[in-house]
Amino acid sequence: MRDVRPIRGVVALVALVLLSACASRNDLTLQPADLSGIDVVRGPAPAYRNAVSPAPVSVGRDTGTPWTARFGTTQVQQALMETLLAARLGTAQSGRFRLDATLLTLERPYAGFAMTVTATIAYRLTDSQTGAVVYSQTITTIGSASLHDAITNENRLRIADERAVQANLRRLVEDLYSLPEPPRRG
Repeated sequence: MRDVRPIRGVVALVALVLLSACASRNDLTLQPADLSGIDVVRGPAPAYRNAVSPAPVSVGRDTGTPWTARFGTTQVQQALMETLLAARLGTAQSGRFRLDATLLTLERPYAGFAMTVTATIAYRLTDSQTGAVVYSQTITTIGSASLHDAITNENRLRIADERAVQANLRRLVEDLYSLPEPPRRG
């Protein structure tokens, strides 16, 4: 009698690969940044608490690499808003401060066992009352995914994309928390 265990193993592996590929096609959301380790209770300077309204996220013209992530500006906008709300910075109404974000680059490898993506986003925070720019910074972060995260290249790349953007949003929150209280208007 023939041993069917090796065949069952191959069939199970193929089924797992197909299942993971199908799951990625429906998972087009970008989660907000993980803020663990950031003291959100202490939060930012009082003027910035619940006072930042993000403008629609844009994509820069000089992208270096085509914008080919599985998520787009709408998902980044949503993750940015949710991150700002969780950090006690954001407001759904028109806040005192307007945050403009431009996705400049999303440098992605074509293939590999370990995928590392570099996300570069330019931010500008403007005081809506005075027009003064209180923060202007371009932040570059990386996100990685390995075979431990996903079997297929497509899924590893999606995870690395998400991690790079989430790390970028986290760094933004850290920067905004370090802003001093703006001077009072006379």
